[in-house]
Amino acid sequence: MLWGTLVGCLFASLFLFGSAYLIWYKKDLTFIAGYDEKKFKGDKDRLARAYGIFCLASGILTVILPFALEFIGSYAGALFGIRLTMGVVVLTFCSQSLNKKSSGS
Repeated sequence: MLWGTLVGCLFASLFLFGSAYLIWYKKDLTFIAGYDEKKFKGDKDRLARAYGIFCLASGILTVILPFALEFIGSYAGALFGIRLTMGVVVLTFCSQSLNKKSSGS
């Protein structure tokens, strides 16, 4: 196993865990790219929870990635990329629906 891959993934996962903490628990939504408090009319707690869970799940997968690459092979990297891409798409639609549902009320 390449130690550089392991160390790089650990640093990236620590960054994601820190982001999850700040967004989900501290409700600091300024860490969300493109977030504008003036334009967002939805439930900020649910938005923070959705982004926090995504960061936490991505951090866990990033910790597992070097081990999966070692034991499974390059398929693990492809699955990792597909999962992150699908997660971003779902998160985008989720944040849009959170903004629309509450603004119509």
